[in-house]
Amino acid sequence: MPINERINSTEELRSWTDRIPLRYEYTAGVAGEHFLRALKKGEILAGKCVRCGKRYVPPKSYCVDCFVPIEEFEPIGPRGTVTALTESWVDFDGRRRPSPTVFAFVTFKGAEGGIIQRAEGKGLRVGSAVEPRFAPEAERKGSLADIEKFVTV
Repeated sequence: MPINERINSTEELRSWTDRIPLRYEYTAGVAGEHFLRALKKGEILAGKCVRCGKRYVPPKSYCVDCFVPIEEFEPIGPRGTVTALTESWVDFDGRRRPSPTVFAFVTFKGAEGGIIQRAEGKGLRVGSAVEPRFAPEAERKGSLADIEKFVTV
């Protein structure tokens, strides 16, 4: 039976398996690039609006209040505050873990936003002061994984 007849017949053709080779490349953008390069150096960077002075972690491309492009970046922290906590009993492969991994949303004084990362330490709770523990310098790649975890101060 010719292919066009099979395609026109819903009874005979139910699915089609094939591959389309696609390659995607995403960039972090200008603000994200500054942020990731700073993480590789062991710093946390905020973007600062030149009009209103508002700071953002991670940096944004534009101020959400002034709509001005963000072109200034400055180190922030390293001390932050835990503003939310959660724990996961399942790993990234869907298997149950013997103990939970704790994740925290960490904010920084004088900045909007924050970073979600693993956290641990004695007395860890919402309101705890924490500092980042960066991967060894030779292992950093310029990603959020360069912060291995936040630990209580």
